[in-house]
Amino acid sequence: MGALALAALMLVTACATGAPPGGMTAYRDAPPVEGAGAGDAVFAMLPTDFAPVRVGDSELQAALTTFWLNLPPRVATSHFPLYAGRRLALACSPSNGEAWRPELERSYGRYCERRGTPGDCLTLLEDGPRWRDEDKRSLALALAVGPALEGLDAEARAMLDPTRLLATLSFSITAYMALLLAPVPEPVTKGVAAAFTVLLWGYLGWEFFDLLRAYARLYDEAPRASSFAELREIGERFGRVIGPNSVRILLIVGTAAIGETVALASKAPKLPGFGQASRTVEASAGLGLLNVANGAERVIVSVPEGAIHVVLAPHVVAMATRSVAGGVPAPTRGTLLPNGHRAWGSPSGFKSAMGPAGKGKEWHHIVEQTPGNAERFGGEALHNTENVIAMDKALHTNVSRLYSAIHLHITGSRTLTVRKWLSIQSYEAQRAFGLLAIENVRNGIW
Repeated sequence: MGALALAALMLVTACATGAPPGGMTAYRDAPPVEGAGAGDAVFAMLPTDFAPVRVGDSELQAALTTFWLNLPPRVATSHFPLYAGRRLALACSPSNGEAWRPELERSYGRYCERRGTPGDCLTLLEDGPRWRDEDKRSLALALAVGPALEGLDAEARAMLDPTRLLATLSFSITAYMALLLAPVPEPVTKGVAAAFTVLLWGYLGWEFFDLLRAYARLYDEAPRASSFAELREIGERFGRVIGPNSVRILLIVGTAAIGETVALASKAPKLPGFGQASRTVEASAGLGLLNVANGAERVIVSVPEGAIHVVLAPHVVAMATRSVAGGVPAPTRGTLLPNGHRAWGSPSGFKSAMGPAGKGKEWHHIVEQTPGNAERFGGEALHNTENVIAMDKALHTNVSRLYSAIHLHITGSRTLTVRKWLSIQSYEAQRAFGLLAIENVRNGIW
């Protein structure tokens, strides 16, 4: 869902590139980065070693009512959600265009009737009278989060339509999650989707990846369901795995993200529990949650590796540096980078700042600096002081030669070069292979 696969035009002679730092850019007892220019961005890993914020039913009800009543009229009154991400998810999803199954259609109709809104209550037929993979996923998600809306009291129900809210939420959340669960993780760039990701991270902590893994299972299983009962079980399983608190947080952040006229980050301080989430993030990462949500230029989420990487704008880096002097606690897990890592958007920017690699050495990227990688991950993810290392010229030549050759024992293919085989893999997988390649070439194994 939302697999925004990009055609990778590989450089035949490019050296290996791209590695995620193991922590934020500045920590307690770490001096500021010397010579940091106003235009420098920083590429860093976000910690997840903190507990989630707890949100109760009453807080959920208040938040949903407030945000729903303040939606732009064209969104709140429309029959279906006018959200571009829904169209993006449908366009990018490998939908089979399967015809509606009679049993499934009848059961869905009875479900809508029980909710007091007979017909296509979740607007699953707005894109045509066929049962698409994305429709099944939206229905499964609605069945998962729907129970959290059943507790709305009479006063709240008089002000908003829970069924319409459920339909809008299921489509919107499905579209956002589409951007995070592509088979080959694609970066979420600056905007509502990036803020949505950052806020979920800040609220859920270590449960963030529980949510993504559970939704990945729903994503895979829903298209194969042939009955309403199967979709209900898939949705209920998702709800059980992430728990009622994560469901509430997903609903709150998802509701705040609906609409296109107000930036999500500007709504964040009004979210229940935002103060607690922000304090937790500051203690764990040395940054305010709102600063990250506003200043994240690019977010890369890799579910298999359990990693979140972010390119931070210069003003956020400056705030992090100032927080160091205040003694902000460091994360309890992960590699601490006491001096921080600098990043540039281009190889020329890196070389201008860092100068020559040294006598008999050349700069080497651990994750290749190919056009495909630059487009997927951004220049800052490639040209940073964690990813680019000084390497002996002979070793650098041999590693680059390895990437340009076909090696059946590495790729399992008789036609793909190592470079092309690696190009479709995640950032973390490319980094892990890059480090292994250096070691094996140095020791004469490859």
